[in-house]
Amino acid sequence: MLTNITVYRLPDLHIKYAAFSLLALFILLLPITSFAERVFSSFPMHEDFNANDYNDIVWMTNGARHEWAAHAGWNGGGAAKIFPVTSEGYNALGQFHFPETEQLNARFLIRHGSAFNSNRLTYSKVIVMNRAGYRERPMIGGRYYEAGGWRTYGACDNTVCKYEGGDYWPDGTDSFRIGDPPNAREEEWICIEFAANSRTGLIQLYITTQDGVHSGLYVDKTMEHPGGTFSWIDVIGGYFNSGSTPGPNNYFMIDELVIDNKYIGPPEGFGVAAMSPPNPPTLQ
Repeated sequence: MLTNITVYRLPDLHIKYAAFSLLALFILLLPITSFAERVFSSFPMHEDFNANDYNDIVWMTNGARHEWAAHAGWNGGGAAKIFPVTSEGYNALGQFHFPETEQLNARFLIRHGSAFNSNRLTYSKVIVMNRAGYRERPMIGGRYYEAGGWRTYGACDNTVCKYEGGDYWPDGTDSFRIGDPPNAREEEWICIEFAANSRTGLIQLYITTQDGVHSGLYVDKTMEHPGGTFSWIDVIGGYFNSGSTPGPNNYFMIDELVIDNKYIGPPEGFGVAAMSPPNPPTLQ
């Protein structure tokens, strides 16, 4: 029969130190990820990036980096400068939550660095709009055209896309090209507006360039399953299905973001196109 039992107990301080060390190790092993969201109760929402106070919408994963470019915006103001992911993931602004609406428009300016296209990022989701209870999501599909060495944008219902030069993927005749001289569209600001109406099922992609070559509706597509209402946007910038090589010129910038429930158009004074803006759609 045991009559004498000795219990050895670590001091409380040692226990706390051990627990803290395990927690610190766990945190270090986590992937570096940043998710954010902005909730607004009325339209429109406008973010001009002129101050470094928008951390609520910086959404980075898997090697993506962000910095505030204080005087690099299209009109000399600030801009969000984003260096893409090194493996599949998000590098964007998001999420955005707002009152339910049948008509949803998002307008932003985007500028690609000179090395962005050469990384041959095959496919990206530039913006993703969501309806509660619906699997299909209107989005802009950015696709690299291998035969030509450039990329372009299309209007998509989920991942079923329509490009100016072909359905599902570009056929090489698309007039808007990033990285194809002489109008490579790199290191220049481009105005993008994306619109979707859940009642009519119409998805519209507007592209405006400062030289006026593109000014208005670029391509549209119909939803397979209209209905419901939009209440949030996941990303504005990019979800990429592959990574890229980091570098000082492998980036894109975003400026003058507006989310509304009607047509927005380019910012006032945005190049040639601002003098003769496209007719707004009749859908409300």
